Amino acid sequence: MLAVLAAATVLTGCSHHAQVRPASVIFACADANFYAARINWSHWGAADAEGTGVGHQNDCTPNCAAGHFHAYPLTVRLSRPVVCTKGGPHQFSRIAWRFTAAKPAGVARSDGETLPCSFLKIKP
Repeated sequence: MLAVLAAATVLTGCSHHAQVRPASVIFACADANFYAARINWSHWGAADAEGTGVGHQNDCTPNCAAGHFHAYPLTVRLSRPVVCTKGGPHQFSRIAWRFTAAKPAGVARSDGETLPCSFLKIKP
């Protein structure tokens, strides 16, 4: 499977597993209090990828363990491919999102983060 992925730019994200066009992405790795689901990727290329989906944000009221998730339409953009493992696939190192309609209170309309390298094991 990794041989096929080596030909495509992949997203590793919080899972640290190579994925192409994943249906969901977790943005808040520590607690999964912010994630996108039902992502429809309109473009997945070597340099970037774009899709639309539904963002699920925990309101953390009265605290995150007892909070409720609310859904908001958003776009997801992946960019800045890097090579982290010799012979491995290019990995997107930047993920950004933008709420396209309503958004969570006190949260910026758009934001993003740099993704760490995942050192994938490549079989010869």
